[in-house]
Amino acid sequence: MPDLEGTIFGEMTYPGRSALRAVRVSGPLSRKITKKLFFSKSDPWKNPRTAVSGLLRNLEGKPVDSILALAFPSPNSYTGEDCAEFQCHGSEGVIRGLRSSLFALGAREALPGEFSYRAVLAGKMAAEEAESLGDLVRAETELEACAVGISGSGSSRSRILALKEAILQLRAKWEARIDFPEEVPQPGIKTWKKELLPVLKSVRDALSLSRRSRPVREGFRVAIFGAPNSGKSSLFNCLLGRERAIVTPHPGTTRDMIEEKLDIDGIPMVFMDMAGARRKKPGIEKEGILRALESAKRADAVLFLFDGSRGWDAADDEALRMLDRKPLLFIASKKDLYGKKGHGAALKALEISNRTGEGMDGLIKRLSEWGKRNLPKKGIFLMNGRQEECLLGIEAALAEAEKAVTSGENELLAAEKAREAQREIDELLLSASGEELYDLIFSGFCIGK
Repeated sequence: MPDLEGTIFGEMTYPGRSALRAVRVSGPLSRKITKKLFFSKSDPWKNPRTAVSGLLRNLEGKPVDSILALAFPSPNSYTGEDCAEFQCHGSEGVIRGLRSSLFALGAREALPGEFSYRAVLAGKMAAEEAESLGDLVRAETELEACAVGISGSGSSRSRILALKEAILQLRAKWEARIDFPEEVPQPGIKTWKKELLPVLKSVRDALSLSRRSRPVREGFRVAIFGAPNSGKSSLFNCLLGRERAIVTPHPGTTRDMIEEKLDIDGIPMVFMDMAGARRKKPGIEKEGILRALESAKRADAVLFLFDGSRGWDAADDEALRMLDRKPLLFIASKKDLYGKKGHGAALKALEISNRTGEGMDGLIKRLSEWGKRNLPKKGIFLMNGRQEECLLGIEAALAEAEKAVTSGENELLAAEKAREAQREIDELLLSASGEELYDLIFSGFCIGK
């Protein structure tokens, strides 16, 4: 649990040499720190929220850097406290010197997410906004960033609030019947079940949509599959634009699976390079092939490669039989070797050359079109791991309630499970104490946020 009394600081920009690096300070010592370290004809505290140029000095008064300083007096700041920001040149020496001075003047380095945590406690933002902000910072594609924004408000939040209201109404009906049996009508057990099932269905629909939306964050998993020496690792490296997998002319070079996440026209995809499939496999290669088959089975799509310069042969037939699923695309590799004479296979295949890049634009286009077709048709309902775990808890509690009213006709147990479902949805909506909130949300933030 962070100490909220002190003054904290943290770097707002990514560490490392760059054109600009910025450090944020928040707390009661912000004005004293600015006065001690920043020298300018204009006082930033008399010109709040305005960039003021001046000199950054060390504690001995020696100039270190020409910088911009901004002051945000309480309560009109991100945290609700006095805040200052120092925008320096991106030198490691400048930042180290500034950090040393800040420590000496009584500030401490902020814990991950502590600025945002203070903002929530000061009422500057809601807890769910802060959680969406953390998800947004971690977003790796534009699609995910947009989906995070949607999840933090609008239709996605409305869905959760509607679920909460339905569970509250269910509890109210059930507990009234239990607590006031003489004053409230007592319908049969079929009515209890009839009231419960639409709520349980709504929870399961939300879970199903969340699972279908998961590739927006985690990426569609795409297996690069084929017989040994079909060009899988070369295609993998070509997609990455760098040498990630080892490529040799010898069969069985790739024995363990390698995967990388890429942005394909705004759609996240995880490409998996794996061992070439063949039944007669020596030693350690056998395990690599078994893992390749299992990964291809669980993948969202499979790209089946064959060596176009060699043409389709028995090794490719064997690999395809082992795959036991329909590939998204057949790809004839090594176009630079067979050219206009064609790959000779009796099937439609996309022709590429990993060496020259020929056909790669077509492959990216096909992957992009496939990814967009496979996004949820009813819109994206993106939940992080914590939120989905709460939703699973709600489903489990309501499923137990259904079992109680169906098999045991135990209304008391069903009502208790409805209360449990409400506790789960309250946690999903972050109706928690300050200490619990920090552990749930902010401990996963970056330092300067």
